[in-house]
Amino acid sequence: MTRNWPHIRHIALALFCAAGAIYIVAPLAIVVLNSFSSTAYNVFPPEGYSLRWYENLAQQGAFLGAAVRSVILATLATAIALVIGTLSAYALVKYRLRGRDIVKAFLMAPVVLPSIVLGVALFIFFVRVGIAYSYPGLLLTHVLVVTPFVIAITAAGFSNFDWSTEEAAMDLGAGPIRTFFRVVLPQIRAGVLTAGLFAWITSFDQVETTLFLVRPGDNTLPIEMFLYLQKWQDPTIAALSSLLILLAVAIVIVMSIAGRNRTPDGLVMQGKEPSK
Repeated sequence: MTRNWPHIRHIALALFCAAGAIYIVAPLAIVVLNSFSSTAYNVFPPEGYSLRWYENLAQQGAFLGAAVRSVILATLATAIALVIGTLSAYALVKYRLRGRDIVKAFLMAPVVLPSIVLGVALFIFFVRVGIAYSYPGLLLTHVLVVTPFVIAITAAGFSNFDWSTEEAAMDLGAGPIRTFFRVVLPQIRAGVLTAGLFAWITSFDQVETTLFLVRPGDNTLPIEMFLYLQKWQDPTIAALSSLLILLAVAIVIVMSIAGRNRTPDGLVMQGKEPSK
């Protein structure tokens, strides 16, 4: 009886994994199938299949413009957040600052706050300083939202970083900036790339905070989809969502191939203490 426990345990774990995969994939599969529906309303299973909603999507110029704005906004917000977040994580991990935990909690606050509350607070603040409904205000909002993700992920990479390599580079005459870009950054590049990917996706999908700050006519893609659903309930949004799912799958495949032969940050550098 005792010998059977490992076998039962493996079967139970396999069932849990299968249940988790089904739970994640099932809603996406329904959206994709519904995008090929031939009827003018959302129903599952579809009563017939056609490409009419993809043709309708191609005629919606507002979605293309909104997608371009979302890509540009997410790219700019990610670039700024990577600089701020990576340097913040570097300081938090390397130096034993007084009140470090309080500072870290403060930097992570945008993740904890409800997005609606954050959006209202930023709207009131931007009205006060005169940048409400402006692109700088929208960009600052997205940077604020995605920076905590960058700090959390890059801090994990720094926590296992071999700080003796940095000290050795500086002992050999390299300056702080050169040491950071030639020694530190290459060793945590996987964490930085992962943080950038999460930050870009989070910014691209942002709805709640953007809803308060975007100017009419300059909507991002999620806002344009939200406004379309308020007017129409046909499967056009399902067709657009299917294309976004395909994009997400392509990104995951590319990232998996790129990181297949790389050693995760820290796995070979554990046990090193930062300088004080």
